[in-house]
Amino acid sequence: MSKMLALVVWQLRYTWKAWVGSLVVLTAAGLVLGFTLIGAVSTISVHLDHGNFNPVDFFAMPAVFGLITLVLVISGVIRLLIDKFKDDYRLWAILGAKPNQLALLIGGQMSLAGMVGGCLGYFLSLPMVDKYYAWVITTRGMREFPAINMKLQLSSLILTILLLGTFTGVIGFINGKRTFTNGHQRRCLTKKRKFGLSLIGWFWCVITCGSLSYVYSLFYQKPKYLLMLFGSQSLEDTYSQALLGLIITMIIATHASERLILPVLVKALAVVFPATIIKTFKIAYWHVLRKTDFLRSVTMPLFIFSLVSSYFMYMIVDLANVANKRNLSEIIGTLILFLGAPFLIILANTISLTIISRPERTASSRQLQIIGLSLKDLLHEKGVEAGIYGLIVFIQGVIGNALLFIPILKASDYTQTQMYDSWWSIVEWPAATGIMVFLFILIVDGSYIYKISVSNSQ
Repeated sequence: MSKMLALVVWQLRYTWKAWVGSLVVLTAAGLVLGFTLIGAVSTISVHLDHGNFNPVDFFAMPAVFGLITLVLVISGVIRLLIDKFKDDYRLWAILGAKPNQLALLIGGQMSLAGMVGGCLGYFLSLPMVDKYYAWVITTRGMREFPAINMKLQLSSLILTILLLGTFTGVIGFINGKRTFTNGHQRRCLTKKRKFGLSLIGWFWCVITCGSLSYVYSLFYQKPKYLLMLFGSQSLEDTYSQALLGLIITMIIATHASERLILPVLVKALAVVFPATIIKTFKIAYWHVLRKTDFLRSVTMPLFIFSLVSSYFMYMIVDLANVANKRNLSEIIGTLILFLGAPFLIILANTISLTIISRPERTASSRQLQIIGLSLKDLLHEKGVEAGIYGLIVFIQGVIGNALLFIPILKASDYTQTQMYDSWWSIVEWPAATGIMVFLFILIVDGSYIYKISVSNSQ
């Protein structure tokens, strides 16, 4: 064990520049976890963790939604890191390293990076949780919550570091095990087949899509059946639980079927785009289609954010009728509480992916310059590539929101709740996230290409 730990530390020191990219998203996760644990431990230490207005439940919300998002996005970071170090791991395998040992190496590196990110995020979260909670208890509807002096405590710091280190280490080991396993017993189950899915992947895709169909069909059942199924006392609680279940199953099913969905969307754009007019479209098209792992790592988190944002907007503005009962500051506070953690982790994930994939994109740009593309052509190609990413995020988000809006209408019908949003609302968040990813990729890649061109000319 000591030799493995020494090997993990040595390998991490050798490749520390690449792991800096993963620290961005892990620090964001540490900030979210630190926010929860500082608030919860401070509440428990002054014996206020009881009664109807229990702040511990309030502080738990960011961790729940933040860690669910982290589970779905961190795998993309690990896949890119494994691909980045594939030559090193191939060398270890030639020297006799077994799949379990390579998976332990990845898991150990992720665990150490998670501990560092947890420590950094914890100290960043301390001033935030104090100021945010002090503001929240001044808003209407939250004034019953007790005032608490948030303090830095050794127990919450250690918990943040250990929990995030263990969490990321386990995810890293699972992804490494899945990548490096070559045993004959599992080869028939794990090897990629048509459309890039293994037999296990196909099975999981069918299971999740079947579960989504079942949950979706519940909204076409009679309300009495749903009341009996969920055991709730009111229709409002019943449909709230059903909608939350729908969101979770929709995210899991989309995540399981991304390898099938994304190539279809990219190829469909090739039909819509005027490829004959835009001469760099073919290059951008093959760049996007070739890097499916990077495409999944970018689009899936933004799809989650778009869907969850629309869900909470529908729940807060429409079904909960908050617009009639609460002021604007309370609505903003609620949105920050529920959407702040996923948005922070997704933004950090996008930055991490950009840092990790920078050498590959730089090498690709240099190759295009060698074959004769000018600076204008390269910038134009990156604009088309960024447009493809943005359109895919937009299309996925609109489809997801449309599938969500129909059950929302059903729920408002049965609960006799007035809907303030129209069908146009299904394009709002997808459009915002699509524009965001378009501008981000265009600015980042454009700056890289400009620097390369300047260095070459010098």
